[in-house]
Amino acid sequence: METTTEYAVLERDRCTAVDLVDAALRADGHRVVPDTDRLVVSGGDRVLTALLGALVHPTRQYRRYELALTSVPGHAVLTLRHADHGAAVAGGPIGAHRRRAAWHRVTALVEASLHGGGVLLHRTDRLDTSGIALRDR
Repeated sequence: METTTEYAVLERDRCTAVDLVDAALRADGHRVVPDTDRLVVSGGDRVLTALLGALVHPTRQYRRYELALTSVPGHAVLTLRHADHGAAVAGGPIGAHRRRAAWHRVTALVEASLHGGGVLLHRTDRLDTSGIALRDR
């Protein structure tokens, strides 16, 4: 199960919010690539992570996120979700623990940057349950 986190900001603050998040993620060592209405954020070394798995230092483990911007009446929503990590971070329980720890660090960083800039209205966490099969008994 993957988590998606949504950050609501006022419509007039949408550009400021994106700039704040971009700057905070870059300052934390992530690579940020702007795309149409989204930012693709990555960190770590994909090749080392694929080759060495859990032996790679946690700060060098590859991870990738997508920050999408959508508008709804009255406010804008920044949606942070996991992007395709690929086989690079499949690595069992150690890899799962590291992914969760990195996810919590990134969500806290995004929230702190938006809150510090005075543009955050609220945060919502959602679980993606699309891969869970429901069975009738």
